[in-house]
Amino acid sequence: MKNFMTENTIKNINFDYIFNEVRPITEYGIKAKMEAKPFKKGQEADLREEFSKVRAFIELRQRREIIDILRHVKNISETIDRAENNQVLDEVELFEIKNFLILVEKMNKVLRSISVENLKLPQLTPLPHLYELLDPAGEKLNTFYIYDEYSKRLKEIRKEKRLTEKNIRILKKEIKEEIQKKHNIKLNLKDEAIISKSEKEKIEELNKDNNLRVAGENYLNIIYKIRNSHEIDNLEKTFEKLTLEEEEEEYKIRQNISEEIKAHSHILLKNTSVIGEIDYIIAKSNFAQKTKSVEPEITGDLVITVKGGRNLKLEETLKEKQIEYVPIDVSLNKNVVCITGANMGGKTVSLRMIGQIAAMASFGMFVPCEYARLCLFEHIYISVGDDQSIEKGLSTFGAEIVNLKEAINNSSQRCLILIDELAGGTNPKEGYAITKAVVNYLKKKDCITVLTTHYDNVANDEDVQNLQVKGLKIPDDRTIEISSIDQVQKYMDYRLIEVKYSSDIPKDALKIAKMAGIHEEIIEDAERYL
Repeated sequence: MKNFMTENTIKNINFDYIFNEVRPITEYGIKAKMEAKPFKKGQEADLREEFSKVRAFIELRQRREIIDILRHVKNISETIDRAENNQVLDEVELFEIKNFLILVEKMNKVLRSISVENLKLPQLTPLPHLYELLDPAGEKLNTFYIYDEYSKRLKEIRKEKRLTEKNIRILKKEIKEEIQKKHNIKLNLKDEAIISKSEKEKIEELNKDNNLRVAGENYLNIIYKIRNSHEIDNLEKTFEKLTLEEEEEEYKIRQNISEEIKAHSHILLKNTSVIGEIDYIIAKSNFAQKTKSVEPEITGDLVITVKGGRNLKLEETLKEKQIEYVPIDVSLNKNVVCITGANMGGKTVSLRMIGQIAAMASFGMFVPCEYARLCLFEHIYISVGDDQSIEKGLSTFGAEIVNLKEAINNSSQRCLILIDELAGGTNPKEGYAITKAVVNYLKKKDCITVLTTHYDNVANDEDVQNLQVKGLKIPDDRTIEISSIDQVQKYMDYRLIEVKYSSDIPKDALKIAKMAGIHEEIIEDAERYL
């Protein structure tokens, strides 16, 4: 992404906000999102195909079914990596692989049931052979253990273990019953008898019994436990030996399965990638619905046309303040476009909205407007005062020039260059001269440059398009005083209109000053200077 937009650009067109709001479900979807690359000039056909997928999932009745499957998908990348490095997987890891294969099979059935003309959805590759290896008993359950069916020897060992364990229980039960009957005591579930030290006769009696041993004591009691007979000791040794044999046999089985998983690791990884792609597409379709965004028309012509465009972050901010957002129309039909108007007139809002829509389209996202037609770019830049650069000792103007330099250096490629109040913080004569020179330079490039400016005569050129913010709309017979910016917004019309060869920009600044209650004498004096 950084080769397409700088961090400064991402931040200033609010694309970081947009990207954070696109929320895949799985870790694979998040990875697909983070690794997403923008579609650039020459990839128009690929982008249209991406849009067709997003559109299909918006309309898809099976989308909820796929989302339910995605919610159960876990990240098995580390498990696959361990298998590829010849590590023997444990039972939990084998369960993860089995569960993943079950979900792949389910999702594959859903994807194959989708019939949309000319739609090429990414396809999953089920692995029935590998699944059968993980479910040799054919139970079709979402569980895993080392089944008896894996090995004849394993089955024999487990059978012998069960028999040995049963014989141990029988012998211990017989001894327990004999002790309880002989000494008229009750042994607990741990085969223990807890005798008070005050019962000296009983203690002496129990100490003589070869089937009992002292297992512990405290200041009140002595604890007796059944002593194993020679036969029980032998059986327990046999049980331990069988347990080791079982573990060795299970290890061999897990080793064989791990080798088989390694042999299919490339397909498993491909499936994780496909799941991530589908998850990311669904996240984009969900976001498109949530924001009432539309599919833009992509063209090879150098043009950006937007009807009813919205800056999503600003729209959300205004909504919280219960202020209605006014959508903006723009039709950029020349290489350089100047947006003029007073401060607070929404010029920067329009600039960011243009960048936001262009960036969203480039990343295969529907855009927040009623209609959009635009081309693809190699880079998107925005030049504004950079707080980090200012912290490093640069002036506002210096920070602007640093941001602008990279855009100009790459203007031989098709770029979208957004410039906010270039040279607004320096000497007006020099600022005008620099702005005019930048306009003259960029109007010859195969780029779209949009700049906001306070300077008169920047757009008095037939090769430069001039858009003007409509500005304050107050009835002539009304006197209004304001005490906050929110009150100004009520009377500000942020929509853009195209003007021809206008030498002067609107003087809404005086209107705002008057509304704010600046002394009439100062207002009249300023008007004389104008």
